[in-house]
Amino acid sequence: MTRTRNTPTRNTPPNTPTNSKSGFVVEELCFSYAQKTLFENLTVSIERGEFCSVVGPNGAGKSTFIKLLARLLEPSAGEIIFENRPLFFYRRKELAQRIAYVPQESYFALDFTVIETVLQGRHPYLGTLERYHSSDYEMARSALDRLQISKLAEKGINNISSGERQLAVIARSIVQHPSVILLDEPLNHLDLFHQQQVLTMLLELNREGVSVVLVAHDLNQAALVSQRMLVFSEGKLVEDGRPEALLRADIVQRHWGVKPLEGRHPESGKPQIFLPIS
Repeated sequence: MTRTRNTPTRNTPPNTPTNSKSGFVVEELCFSYAQKTLFENLTVSIERGEFCSVVGPNGAGKSTFIKLLARLLEPSAGEIIFENRPLFFYRRKELAQRIAYVPQESYFALDFTVIETVLQGRHPYLGTLERYHSSDYEMARSALDRLQISKLAEKGINNISSGERQLAVIARSIVQHPSVILLDEPLNHLDLFHQQQVLTMLLELNREGVSVVLVAHDLNQAALVSQRMLVFSEGKLVEDGRPEALLRADIVQRHWGVKPLEGRHPESGKPQIFLPIS
C-alpha cells in the first residue's frame, strides 16, 4: 500500500526546520492501537526552547503523541530524533535527566510523603544505592515553595486531593532539571488559582530555556502561553502555526464542529474564543 505524508495546513509557521539539531524531529512516524491507526507517516519537529501546545478534539491522538515523545510508547515505524540522536538510543536513566513527563493522572501503590514523591525526580542523578544529598532536598523544597504546597510536604501522597497530587507530580518534574517537560492536560484537577500558578511557572521555565510541550483542551489558555499550536484530528496533524493565526472561528469549526465567537484578551490582546450558548 502506498502511504502519503500527512501535510498540515501552516499559518505563519514558526522556525521548525526538519534538519534541526536540537529538540524533537519526528520522521514518518506510524502508530496504531489494535485495529485503530492513529498516526501514519507523521512528520513534525519541535525546536529546543519552544513552548508548544498540542490541541484537538477527543480521540485526536494528543496524549499518544507526547507519550511517544516521552518513549512511553514505541512507534511501529518511523523515527523520533531527540537532541540529534534517535530516541531509542538513550538509556532510560539518561533520558530521565533530559525529559520530564507529567501524566493526566498519577497513581501510587505506596503512600510516599509528598516530599519523598518530589525527591523521586532526583533519582536519575543518583548512583546505585546512593542516598539523596542535602542539595536534592533543597531542590525538592524549592519546587514545593514554587507551587506553594510546602505545607503538604509530610502528608501522604494518597491522602491529598487529586489536584494537590498533580501539583506534587509537577514539582517532581521540576527537580528532574529537564531540558524538555511534556505535560498531558496537567490543569484538569486544579482550581483557578493553581491553574494560573502552573501556567505562570511553565512560562518562567520556558524563559529559562526549558522546552514545554503542553496538551490542553482549553484553547484560550493554550493561546495565552504558547508560541506555537499543533492541532491534531483523527490521528493527523492538521494545523501547525502560531496561536494568533489558528485561534479563529473557521478553524475551530472545521476541527471541533463548533463555531465560536472571536475576541481578544483584555490584558495581552491575544486571541480568545467564546462559545455561543443561549
